[in-house]
Amino acid sequence: MEHQTRHRVVWRLLRPLARLIVWLRFAYRSRTVAPKGPCIVVSNHVTDWDPLLVGAAFRHQMYFLASEHIMRLGFVSRLLDWLMHPIVRQKGGSAAGAVKEMLRVLKSGGSVALFPEGNRTWDGVTRDFPSSTGKLVKTCGASLVTFRLRGGYLSSPRWSGDSVRRGELRGELVKIYTPEELKGMSVTQINAAIARDIHVDAFEDQRSRPVLYRGRRLAENLETLLFLCPKCFSVGTLRSEDDRFFCGRCGFETRYSLTGAFVGGDAPFPDVRSWNRWQDKRIEKLCAEAKDGEAIFSDEGLELYSVQTGRSSELIDRGAITLYRDHLELPGGISLPVGEITGMSLRGPTDLYIGSANGSSFLLRTHLALCTHKYLSACVFLGSPVGVGV
Repeated sequence: MEHQTRHRVVWRLLRPLARLIVWLRFAYRSRTVAPKGPCIVVSNHVTDWDPLLVGAAFRHQMYFLASEHIMRLGFVSRLLDWLMHPIVRQKGGSAAGAVKEMLRVLKSGGSVALFPEGNRTWDGVTRDFPSSTGKLVKTCGASLVTFRLRGGYLSSPRWSGDSVRRGELRGELVKIYTPEELKGMSVTQINAAIARDIHVDAFEDQRSRPVLYRGRRLAENLETLLFLCPKCFSVGTLRSEDDRFFCGRCGFETRYSLTGAFVGGDAPFPDVRSWNRWQDKRIEKLCAEAKDGEAIFSDEGLELYSVQTGRSSELIDRGAITLYRDHLELPGGISLPVGEITGMSLRGPTDLYIGSANGSSFLLRTHLALCTHKYLSACVFLGSPVGVGV
């Protein structure tokens, strides 16, 4: 593969620096992993730092499957491409081009790493991933390496933005499957093995061995995930300040602790995972009971961009997003039938990518602390073919 020698030299030079950075940032620890021959490394996805966390554990150079937004950062994008040449996949769009590139790398003797969930976990539990992952592993002829990150969610919750808490974060080699082993496994068996190996439940881990995650403004921006008040059932009235989480309408209040649990007040849920599961059931109920022409969710203060193959984006308009049973209205008078929304994904806590059946891709951005994730959840319940939101 072109420039592979340069990428290997860069990897050898920068890997020790990466190990130091993630230790200083997260107290991250992992043993060095050195599988033989080309391989596919799969790991759960918990932080924006995951490529560094996984890469710091592996002696040999790999090419990471990455979100397309990294190619819209000007000089930084060009530098990343020169140093590492990430394999780019468009959020909310087809993965065909990225799959072809991964196969090309593997056939040339290189290795690739991916996070099959496609999105960081919202509530500390490893998400589902496309069944095509097992097919890729089965057909590529390389080894499969499963790797697991523990402690990442509470170190850097997705809803917290750039906030980092220092506690304990570990990288663990789970298993190396040889090409010979994989030949004897079906695609279903490979997917089951990956799901088992990379599964993490942050709150189950905390119950078995509690760890303190110290930081500042522990609850701030939690409303970008939890938007339904469990006391008055109001939508969009929850607010955060420092470690406080409260409803601006009914006065409900609780606090987010160093262990990631809710303490004090009258919170009916012990943690984010439990609250989010209750919230998903409420979203499903709202979708089922919504009448034609009745808005299920609506939010103001968003910017809509048209995204072209990840390399550029163009502002279309500013305004509101509103979801109905049969369609999604975007700023600029754009209306997308729910059944034609083929992909939805988020970058960070609020940037929402949308792909449609006609090939159009959009990005909704906001500087407000509001939950855009609820639109993805609702579209799943309404029957939109958005998959798992990659």
